[in-house]
Amino acid sequence: MTLRVGLFCSGGMSTSLIGSKMQKVYDAAQRDVKVTASDLSMIDEIGDDLDVIIIAPQINWAADQVKQQHPKAKVVPLTMQEFGQMDGKVIVDKLDNEGVTSNEG
Repeated sequence: MTLRVGLFCSGGMSTSLIGSKMQKVYDAAQRDVKVTASDLSMIDEIGDDLDVIIIAPQINWAADQVKQQHPKAKVVPLTMQEFGQMDGKVIVDKLDNEGVTSNEG
């Protein structure tokens, strides 16, 4: 079953780049994960369809509200350092370390 990961920020531009880099990491490892990137305003529309919701540091203020509105999803806030690296592998590793995703394909 495909793990569905959504990455959210205030505008959606920077998350699109990071989401694309994350997807490349998952694809290279032949892992069944689908990463999407969106503006926070889309979370009510697509949040219930996600297994994991990643919150960019610009909108960390919304993390508790997102957890309440989407209790089935694991909500993972990113630090400015993690987000600022613009490195998909850093975020994939964070998810793996938190037990959100497995290393298996």
